[in-house]
Amino acid sequence: MVTSFCVMYSELRDQFGSGAAETSWVASLSSGLLLVIGPAAGILEKRFGCRVVAMTGSTLIGVGMVASTFVPSLYWLYLTYGIITGVGFGMVHLVATVTVNLTFDKRRSVAIAIGSSGSGCGNIAIPWLTTVWLEEYGWRQTFLLLAGIGIQGLVCGAIIGNVHTSGESHGNHQNADRLSLRAVVTEVLKTKTFLIFSVSGFCTSLAYFVPYVMVPELAKAKGLSSTDVALIFTVSGVSSILGRILIGFIVDITHISRICTLSIALLIGGISTIGCAFVYDKWLFIAYGVILGVFTGTFGFLQSVIVVDLLGTKLLGIGFGFLTLFHGIAVIIGPPIAGWISDITSNNTVPFVYAGCLFCLGSLFACAIKTRADFCESKNDMRTESQTSSYQDGVPLNLYRRNNNFVFDTKL
Repeated sequence: MVTSFCVMYSELRDQFGSGAAETSWVASLSSGLLLVIGPAAGILEKRFGCRVVAMTGSTLIGVGMVASTFVPSLYWLYLTYGIITGVGFGMVHLVATVTVNLTFDKRRSVAIAIGSSGSGCGNIAIPWLTTVWLEEYGWRQTFLLLAGIGIQGLVCGAIIGNVHTSGESHGNHQNADRLSLRAVVTEVLKTKTFLIFSVSGFCTSLAYFVPYVMVPELAKAKGLSSTDVALIFTVSGVSSILGRILIGFIVDITHISRICTLSIALLIGGISTIGCAFVYDKWLFIAYGVILGVFTGTFGFLQSVIVVDLLGTKLLGIGFGFLTLFHGIAVIIGPPIAGWISDITSNNTVPFVYAGCLFCLGSLFACAIKTRADFCESKNDMRTESQTSSYQDGVPLNLYRRNNNFVFDTKL
């Protein structure tokens, strides 16, 4: 539903007479908050469990979509679709990622690839449905129909296991929760490889949604129809599903470095995005849709698995939350920057060059992380499990009091 907003992009511009950058803020707020809300969603997950967070997020999606039906101007969509729905997307996104990572160990890459393929299925169905609904009912009723889809997350949330990354019971004291949370945040933010990985993700996320927002307008300017545009993203969705599952199997079976795999995917995605600016043929646009699906799918499912490699499962919720925060800040400002570039240059191909260069820069930072065989084996997980197993009532035993502050004993 997030990436499929591109189908409504041109419709909203025509309806409200808004510019490219102004309209892009609707999509960037929603997709950005999906990620920025990560640390808060991680804390809520640690406190209340996955079930409560998932059901709350699904409710917000439904409320935001319904409210978008009644907006009098584009700026109200910033609140209803951008903020309310975006927060709901973020809560559901974190729960889906954390739950699968906690459930699987040996074949975690494959499990995450299969689990996250739901987004690829959405990219197949939602663009077609949105296109049909826009033509039949208009954009207001389309938001209402999308709300009906989003609220179905309540059913999924109700049956999901109410697991916690901390493994703590609800009966722990608030003081213990506060101390353990401080310890987790400290451990996450002092890990240099994690911070480098976050910079790589920031560069990639600046450009991640630019193709999804800009491809429809570029394709139509080069003679493609609305149906052709929907086909591009449908092909992209199929490629995302098949690509991430295939790469997940390859990574787990051959033990290829996940960091190396991600770096190669970013580089290919960057080069192909730059090339898309010079494409005129329908089938070349579809070929780019295939590459875009495989590239974005690989980037999407490897993020959380690499966080486990770097930090371990006990730090996954908070670590992945902070990673999505860095991504979210970039996603919020990325599409508007691309729209601003398009407006001042009066050229809708320049944003693709901008986005492609950022993907390549993200690949460069990913290469800066030392590739080790134990990343593939998740041996860091064993170390972290050993450390975090020394919890008593939610407080790590390697914490000690110094000058009225609790800190990690790094010698442990």
